[in-house]
Amino acid sequence: MIKNYGMFLLIWDEDRIDFFGIKPGIVCLYVCVPVNCFTLVLHSEVVKTFKKYWSARAGNLTFMVGGVEQEFDAAKELLICMGSNVVYCGEVGTGQAAKICNNMLLAISMIGTAETMNLGIRLGLDPKLLAKILNMSSGRCWSSDTYNPVPGVMEGVPSANNYQGGFGTTLMAKDLGLAQISATNTKTPVPLGSQAHQIYRMMCAKGYALKDFSAVFQFLREEESL
Repeated sequence: MIKNYGMFLLIWDEDRIDFFGIKPGIVCLYVCVPVNCFTLVLHSEVVKTFKKYWSARAGNLTFMVGGVEQEFDAAKELLICMGSNVVYCGEVGTGQAAKICNNMLLAISMIGTAETMNLGIRLGLDPKLLAKILNMSSGRCWSSDTYNPVPGVMEGVPSANNYQGGFGTTLMAKDLGLAQISATNTKTPVPLGSQAHQIYRMMCAKGYALKDFSAVFQFLREEESL
Protein backbone atom coordinates (compact mmCIF):
# COMPACT_ATOMS: atom_id res chain seq x y z
CA MET A 1 0.00 0.00 0.00
CA ILE A 2 1.23 3.51 -0.81
CA LYS A 3 0.19 6.57 1.16
CA ASN A 4 1.15 10.18 0.50
CA TYR A 5 1.05 12.35 3.60
CA GLY A 6 2.25 15.42 1.73
CA MET A 7 5.64 15.55 3.41
CA PHE A 8 6.61 11.88 3.34
CA LEU A 9 5.68 9.00 1.07
CA LEU A 10 5.17 5.70 2.85
CA ILE A 11 5.11 2.24 1.34
CA TRP A 12 4.26 -0.75 3.48
CA ASP A 13 3.10 -4.34 3.30
CA GLU A 14 2.65 -7.08 5.85
CA ASP A 15 6.23 -7.15 7.01
CA ARG A 16 7.94 -4.06 5.68
CA ILE A 17 7.85 -0.32 6.13
CA ASP A 18 9.62 2.24 3.96
CA PHE A 19 9.49 6.01 4.19
CA PHE A 20 10.80 8.60 1.78
CA GLY A 21 11.16 12.34 2.15
CA ILE A 22 9.30 14.20 -0.57
CA LYS A 23 10.76 17.56 0.42
CA PRO A 24 14.34 17.90 1.70
CA GLY A 25 14.61 18.59 5.39
CA ILE A 26 10.99 18.05 6.41
CA VAL A 27 11.07 17.01 10.05
CA CYS A 28 7.60 15.48 10.37
CA LEU A 29 7.51 11.76 9.72
CA TYR A 30 4.35 9.70 10.03
CA VAL A 31 5.14 6.03 10.47
CA CYS A 32 2.31 3.70 9.48
CA VAL A 33 2.49 0.16 10.76
CA PRO A 34 -0.09 -2.51 9.84
CA VAL A 35 -1.06 -4.53 12.91
CA ASN A 36 -3.93 -7.04 12.89
CA CYS A 37 -5.48 -5.43 9.81
CA PHE A 38 -5.39 -1.94 11.35
CA THR A 39 -3.11 0.87 10.30
CA LEU A 40 -1.49 2.72 13.17
CA VAL A 41 -0.37 6.28 12.58
CA LEU A 42 2.35 7.63 14.84
CA HIS A 43 4.36 10.82 14.74
CA SER A 44 8.06 10.08 14.86
CA GLU A 45 11.20 12.17 14.75
CA VAL A 46 14.49 10.82 13.51
CA VAL A 47 17.91 11.83 14.76
CA LYS A 48 21.05 10.42 13.21
CA THR A 49 24.09 9.43 15.17
CA PHE A 50 26.65 10.71 12.70
CA LYS A 51 29.01 7.77 12.40
CA LYS A 52 31.08 6.65 9.43
CA TYR A 53 28.17 6.05 7.06
CA TRP A 54 25.72 8.62 8.48
CA SER A 55 22.69 6.58 7.45
CA ALA A 56 20.02 4.20 8.61
CA ARG A 57 22.03 1.43 6.94
CA ALA A 58 24.32 1.45 9.96
CA GLY A 59 21.36 1.27 12.35
CA ASN A 60 22.42 4.41 14.21
CA LEU A 61 19.14 6.31 14.11
CA THR A 62 17.23 7.42 17.17
CA PHE A 63 13.44 7.49 16.80
CA MET A 64 11.53 9.79 19.16
CA VAL A 65 7.87 8.87 18.91
CA GLY A 66 4.68 10.60 19.97
CA GLY A 67 1.25 8.97 19.89
CA VAL A 68 -0.92 6.45 21.69
CA GLU A 69 1.38 4.30 23.82
CA GLN A 70 -0.25 1.02 22.77
CA GLU A 71 0.34 1.92 19.13
CA PHE A 72 3.93 2.81 19.95
CA ASP A 73 4.42 -0.65 21.45
CA ALA A 74 3.15 -2.19 18.22
CA ALA A 75 5.43 -0.06 16.04
CA LYS A 76 8.55 -0.34 18.18
CA GLU A 77 9.53 -3.78 16.88
CA LEU A 78 9.83 -2.43 13.35
CA LEU A 79 11.46 0.86 14.30
CA ILE A 80 14.16 -0.86 16.34
CA CYS A 81 15.29 -2.60 13.13
CA MET A 82 16.28 0.80 11.73
CA GLY A 83 17.63 2.50 14.83
CA SER A 84 19.64 1.87 17.95
CA ASN A 85 17.22 3.85 20.14
CA VAL A 86 13.42 4.10 20.04
CA VAL A 87 12.01 6.44 22.68
CA TYR A 88 8.36 7.06 23.54
CA CYS A 89 7.92 10.78 24.27
CA GLY A 90 4.18 11.11 24.92
CA GLU A 91 1.34 12.48 22.83
CA VAL A 92 1.62 13.34 19.14
CA GLY A 93 4.08 16.21 18.65
CA THR A 94 6.35 15.45 21.59
CA GLY A 95 8.79 13.57 19.37
CA GLN A 96 9.21 16.66 17.23
CA ALA A 97 9.66 18.80 20.35
CA ALA A 98 12.45 16.50 21.55
CA LYS A 99 14.25 16.68 18.21
CA ILE A 100 13.99 20.47 18.07
CA CYS A 101 15.51 20.76 21.55
CA ASN A 102 18.30 18.29 20.75
CA ASN A 103 19.28 19.97 17.50
CA MET A 104 19.25 23.46 18.99
CA LEU A 105 21.69 22.31 21.68
CA LEU A 106 23.77 20.50 19.07
CA ALA A 107 24.09 23.65 16.96
CA ILE A 108 25.03 25.77 19.97
CA SER A 109 27.66 23.29 21.15
CA MET A 110 29.12 22.93 17.64
CA ILE A 111 29.50 26.69 17.30
CA GLY A 112 31.09 26.85 20.75
CA THR A 113 33.51 24.06 19.88
CA ALA A 114 34.43 25.72 16.58
CA GLU A 115 35.02 29.09 18.28
CA THR A 116 37.11 27.49 21.02
CA MET A 117 39.25 25.46 18.63
CA ASN A 118 39.78 28.50 16.43
CA LEU A 119 40.85 30.64 19.39
CA GLY A 120 43.23 27.96 20.65
CA ILE A 121 44.84 27.60 17.22
CA ARG A 122 45.31 31.37 16.98
CA LEU A 123 46.94 31.29 20.42
CA GLY A 124 49.48 28.77 19.13
CA LEU A 125 48.01 25.50 20.40
CA ASP A 126 48.18 22.35 18.32
CA PRO A 127 44.55 21.48 17.43
CA LYS A 128 44.92 17.79 18.29
CA LEU A 129 46.46 18.68 21.65
CA LEU A 130 43.73 21.21 22.36
CA ALA A 131 41.03 18.69 21.49
CA LYS A 132 42.66 16.15 23.80
CA ILE A 133 42.72 18.67 26.66
CA LEU A 134 39.09 19.67 26.10
CA ASN A 135 37.98 16.06 26.00
CA MET A 136 39.56 15.27 29.36
CA SER A 137 38.21 18.47 30.92
CA SER A 138 34.90 20.15 31.70
CA GLY A 139 34.63 21.60 28.19
CA ARG A 140 34.11 18.15 26.69
CA CYS A 141 31.03 17.65 24.50
CA TRP A 142 29.90 15.47 21.59
CA SER A 143 31.04 18.08 19.07
CA SER A 144 34.56 18.04 20.51
CA ASP A 145 35.13 14.34 21.18
CA THR A 146 33.05 12.59 18.50
CA TYR A 147 32.48 15.06 15.65
CA ASN A 148 35.31 17.58 15.92
CA PRO A 149 34.91 20.36 13.32
CA VAL A 150 38.63 20.98 12.78
CA PRO A 151 40.21 19.24 9.76
CA GLY A 152 42.98 16.84 10.77
CA VAL A 153 41.86 16.31 14.36
CA MET A 154 39.72 13.22 13.73
CA GLU A 155 39.26 10.66 10.99
CA GLY A 156 35.94 9.46 9.63
CA VAL A 157 34.03 12.71 10.20
CA PRO A 158 32.97 15.38 7.66
CA SER A 159 35.75 17.78 8.71
CA ALA A 160 38.20 15.17 7.42
CA ASN A 161 36.42 15.09 4.05
CA ASN A 162 35.97 18.76 3.14
CA TYR A 163 32.75 18.76 5.19
CA GLN A 164 31.00 16.38 2.80
CA GLY A 165 28.25 14.08 4.08
CA GLY A 166 26.84 14.28 7.57
CA PHE A 167 24.03 16.68 8.47
CA GLY A 168 23.62 19.56 6.06
CA THR A 169 23.85 23.21 7.07
CA THR A 170 20.50 23.85 5.38
CA LEU A 171 18.83 21.21 7.53
CA MET A 172 20.35 22.62 10.69
CA ALA A 173 19.23 26.13 9.78
CA LYS A 174 15.71 24.83 9.20
CA ASP A 175 15.58 22.98 12.52
CA LEU A 176 16.83 26.10 14.29
CA GLY A 177 14.08 28.04 12.57
CA LEU A 178 11.53 25.59 13.97
CA ALA A 179 13.08 26.06 17.40
CA GLN A 180 12.67 29.83 17.05
CA ILE A 181 9.01 29.45 16.12
CA SER A 182 8.45 27.15 19.08
CA ALA A 183 10.24 29.55 21.41
CA THR A 184 8.08 32.43 20.21
CA ASN A 185 4.89 30.41 20.62
CA THR A 186 5.82 29.37 24.15
CA LYS A 187 7.39 32.73 25.09
CA THR A 188 10.66 30.98 25.89
CA PRO A 189 13.89 33.02 25.82
CA VAL A 190 16.51 31.29 23.64
CA PRO A 191 19.23 33.89 23.02
CA LEU A 192 21.91 31.36 22.09
CA GLY A 193 19.49 29.42 19.89
CA SER A 194 18.58 32.65 18.12
CA GLN A 195 22.23 33.51 17.52
CA ALA A 196 22.93 29.98 16.26
CA HIS A 197 20.02 30.30 13.83
CA GLN A 198 21.45 33.56 12.50
CA ILE A 199 24.90 32.02 12.04
CA TYR A 200 23.61 29.01 10.12
CA ARG A 201 21.41 31.20 7.93
CA MET A 202 24.50 33.28 7.12
CA MET A 203 26.38 30.12 6.26
CA CYS A 204 23.64 29.08 3.83
CA ALA A 205 23.84 32.49 2.16
CA LYS A 206 27.62 32.26 1.81
CA GLY A 207 27.96 28.93 0.04
CA TYR A 208 27.83 26.44 2.90
CA ALA A 209 24.28 25.20 2.35
CA LEU A 210 25.35 21.75 1.15
CA LYS A 211 28.24 21.38 3.59
CA ASP A 212 27.98 19.53 6.89
CA PHE A 213 26.95 21.77 9.78
CA SER A 214 30.40 21.38 11.37
CA ALA A 215 31.69 23.60 8.55
CA VAL A 216 30.88 26.46 10.92
CA PHE A 217 34.57 26.20 11.88
CA GLN A 218 35.63 27.02 8.32
CA PHE A 219 32.99 29.75 8.15
CA LEU A 220 34.38 31.43 11.28
CA ARG A 221 37.93 31.18 9.96
CA GLU A 222 36.88 32.96 6.78
CA GLU A 223 34.93 35.60 8.68
CA GLU A 224 37.95 36.55 10.78
CA SER A 225 39.88 37.53 7.65
CA LEU A 226 37.26 40.02 6.49
